[in-house]
Order: sequence, then structure tokens, then C-alpha cells
Amino acid sequence: MTPERSYAEALADVALAEKRPEQMRRELEDFLGLMAESADLRNFLASPAVANSSKQAVIAKLVERMGASRALRNFLFLVVDHRRVGLLGAIAVAFGQELNARLGILEARITTARELDAEEKRAIEDELARQTGKRIEASYRIEKGLGGGAVVRIGSTVYDGSVRASLEQLRARMAAV
Repeated sequence: MTPERSYAEALADVALAEKRPEQMRRELEDFLGLMAESADLRNFLASPAVANSSKQAVIAKLVERMGASRALRNFLFLVVDHRRVGLLGAIAVAFGQELNARLGILEARITTARELDAEEKRAIEDELARQTGKRIEASYRIEKGLGGGAVVRIGSTVYDGSVRASLEQLRARMAAV
């Protein structure tokens, strides 16, 4: 198991035990946003020359200013103590995946040839939820080259219902004749 996965699982345990998984997800994302905005903060937290107590004091102030939980503060202290600040981005990704798995949520990336309205998006998400038995969190993008239809990616599985794919299949069948 990778270190980021271990930390993600531990944080998921805490978030679910406290019955605040979405709050913890937001808080971690917000903290990462602060780090992304400040090279000084990133360098300070990652520097082996800075004492952990100094890093923890800064984290405590930032977490308090954010209005974030004590659980996030304690988690960040642990990450600092184990010199894993450089893994925080990967930990956050693994944490999101772990939470989704435990909460029965599947992430779907849906590509269409045109912008879908809210009703069309809901219909697609409802059908995917019906077929998978899980709650769907979908992200959408447009690719005009599809011609029509949609391409849905859930994990490593791709469902290609695009006009482009249909034409390619037809072309392959005609070439085989």
C-alpha cells in the first residue's frame, strides 16, 4: 500500500467516524488551496530546516482562521511529523477516492457533442445509478468531434455511445467484408 493511500484511509476512518466526510473533503481541499496560492507556505511546510513545532503553530493558526475542524488540524500535524507534506495533493486524491468507495459513489466523466440541459444530465445520471446501483457524481465536457451521443468513463471502463464510434464500427465491418 502506498503512503498516500495509508494516510487517505486513516483520514477516511476519522471523517466517517465523526460523520462529516464531505466537510472533511472540503476542509482538506481548502487547505490545499491555501498551499497552492502560497509558495512561501509550501516551502515553509516542506522545509526540513523548519522545526515541526513551528510548522504546527502555523497550521493551527491557518486551520483556526479557516474555521476547519480539529480533526483536520490533527491530521495535518501527523503529516508534518512524518515529513509527508509533499504527498498532501496525492493524499487528497486518494482520500476522495476512498470516501467515494466507502459511500457508494462512482465518479463518471461524461463527454458529449453538445451542452446538455439539466434534465438530460439528470436522465443520464439516473440511468447510470440504476445500472450500477451506486450514486453518481458526474463531470461533463464537450467534444464536438463525437457527432452525437455520449462517451461515459467510470474508472477504467468506457461506454462509447457516440456517433463517431458507431461510424468507426460500421467502417470496420465493411472493411472486413
